[in-house]
Amino acid sequence: MNSPELAIAVSPAPTLAATYSARLEWCSEHARHVDRLQVGAGALRADGRWLAAGEEARQGGEQALDAAPWCRPRGQPRIVLDAAGLSLPAELQPGRHYPAHLFGRSVAGPRDLHPVRLLDIDPRGFLLLDPNHPLAGREARLVLVPSGDDAAAGTRLATLFDGPGMQAPPATAEGCYLPPGALARRDEASDIAFYARPRLVQHLDARCRAAVAELYGRLLRPGSRVLDLMASHDSHLSPALDVELCGLGLNDEELAANPRLAERVVQDLNACPLLPWADARFDAVICTASIEYLRHPAAVLAEAHRVLKPGGLLVLSFSDRWFPTKAIAVWSRLHEFERLGLALHLLRAAGFAGLVTETRRGLPRPADDRYLAQRAFADPLFAAWGYVPA
Repeated sequence: MNSPELAIAVSPAPTLAATYSARLEWCSEHARHVDRLQVGAGALRADGRWLAAGEEARQGGEQALDAAPWCRPRGQPRIVLDAAGLSLPAELQPGRHYPAHLFGRSVAGPRDLHPVRLLDIDPRGFLLLDPNHPLAGREARLVLVPSGDDAAAGTRLATLFDGPGMQAPPATAEGCYLPPGALARRDEASDIAFYARPRLVQHLDARCRAAVAELYGRLLRPGSRVLDLMASHDSHLSPALDVELCGLGLNDEELAANPRLAERVVQDLNACPLLPWADARFDAVICTASIEYLRHPAAVLAEAHRVLKPGGLLVLSFSDRWFPTKAIAVWSRLHEFERLGLALHLLRAAGFAGLVTETRRGLPRPADDRYLAQRAFADPLFAAWGYVPA
């Protein structure tokens, strides 16, 4: 007598969207943070919890998870380390993050790049380190949303947790971000002379520019009066956004080539940080890919605060590309997420409130971009903004 055949039920594989916008939502002491990463469906297969959440998001439009399991290491005690015998950078600053391997085998292996925050250096040369993930101990949500945008090939969802948290304020922000020499530049010659020749080129790739335009479109109110600070031939605004735009920049030809500008002012803010407008003149100020060139950023942001109306908005946005000879020295020393921390410190010191940071990574580089052979991913977007108290 033949044995009956056994029926084996096989669960179908989850049906996922082609791409997802994965974001971390969390708060630090003075700001709210949203960090986004664009990923393909394959990136979710590295963890069953991500995979299940992706299927739920495909059906419901959005799915949230507690991000704590992926914010590791966590729960580790602080480390006191004798710096004698270690080869450390001369400009070590308490509050900054450094790769774990920098502090020797008693802290990490030779290739361990996870960030360790240096909390203090005592006079005897002992270091106090926090080895935990920058988000450890904070409430953070991971949210998956199906997306119509493409994702850069090979992007891992774990990359979302690499960087966020570093923009949280250190105990001594001024000393951390602006130690002696932080605002010096390799080329201290006149900026007017450096920018005398018009540069009618884009400094961000097309997808990053589109992300900037989308951000400004969300934040700027139609009909508002906006100042584009350190402007050029493109203010990165959607043609559909109806605002009255003034531009202050270093080259008249570049400003004249900008079709959005209703008013143009040529001025070197490093020579004179005072803005030529009366108090409460604008509803918003935007500064795109330029904050890293200011020799007197505190004075300029104080002026931006002055010319804004109560409730007015200041947005600082940048990417990971700049002119190295003209950027302030500290810019290249900071991790890209720590640059957001510097931006937040400057905003808060200037009197802005309701602070927010937002990042976007993981988009593919446009196929016709001239730097495609060097990097397959689009220029990342980093932004920080705040409001004049009403």
